[in-house]
Amino acid sequence: MSKVIVIGHKVPDTDSVVSAVIFSKIKKEEGVSFVPAVAGDLNRETGLVLSLFNTETPLKIEEKSGDEKFFLVDHNDLSQSVAEREDVVGVLDHHQLSGMKTDCVLYFRVEPLGSTCSLLYEIIRDKKIELSKEDAGLLVAGIISDTLNLNSSTTTEKDVLYLKELSEKAEVNCDDLAEKMFTAKSDFSGRGTEEIVCGDMKEYDFNGKKVGIGVSEVTSLDYFLKNDDTVSETVKSIKEEKNLDAFFFGAVDIIKQNTNFYFAGEEEKEIIRDLFSGKEQGNYFVLEGVSSRKKEIAPVISEHYQK
Repeated sequence: MSKVIVIGHKVPDTDSVVSAVIFSKIKKEEGVSFVPAVAGDLNRETGLVLSLFNTETPLKIEEKSGDEKFFLVDHNDLSQSVAEREDVVGVLDHHQLSGMKTDCVLYFRVEPLGSTCSLLYEIIRDKKIELSKEDAGLLVAGIISDTLNLNSSTTTEKDVLYLKELSEKAEVNCDDLAEKMFTAKSDFSGRGTEEIVCGDMKEYDFNGKKVGIGVSEVTSLDYFLKNDDTVSETVKSIKEEKNLDAFFFGAVDIIKQNTNFYFAGEEEKEIIRDLFSGKEQGNYFVLEGVSSRKKEIAPVISEHYQK
């Protein structure tokens, strides 16, 4: 078989990067040569995590360049992937199915957990694989990131159990680590508004419509409140630059579990007004108790486009 690249979605986050690293190690222990990679530049949170647990940044692959094969982690939507359908040999994920068709039978495991790292640890538990403290710490960070330290609505009982077990193996205090990670994630110094808005953006194919949904998870919304008009104009320009049919951007308050949800145009504004119980505040809607793109935002918008 050609070289197999284990890779997460475009605009990598901590869960996708850690999943690629750890899954590649598991396969190596089984005698299979899988290579971890990332599909873009790391955000500050993920960079911090890799540094804390003495892990090298994986190879960056932003497009297919040869006859390599891809094992996808933390996504199964090819619109979010550098891989092409015929090159995918496996999927490990925790998101909704995107309708991906394959040319042959492949390994495909998807479970409704709070993070792909939780699913990966479930495999590790079942196989009774021994983890180093560093690898256990990486998995802790992946779960903390995607579940907002177990505060997201996507959190399951398994996530809670797995985080407890892993933090004990890693000898890590989850609250202390979460504070460091979320502080790094909220650090916008030296970054422009477009970089912030696109920093965690996913593109979806909703019934033939190209829809972008970006989020920025922060410990304070001060930046967005102070730069409200600039953020709004940036959201509109990104829609045009990326030739999207619709674009939404949510500034997520990790502490209060609220989202300031920006819209790129009147169509998006009407969609938000119809689908969400939010209070309109000029350039955005305040969605109280909403913090998860995966569970509370993307599925609702997707359902709108299926009508």
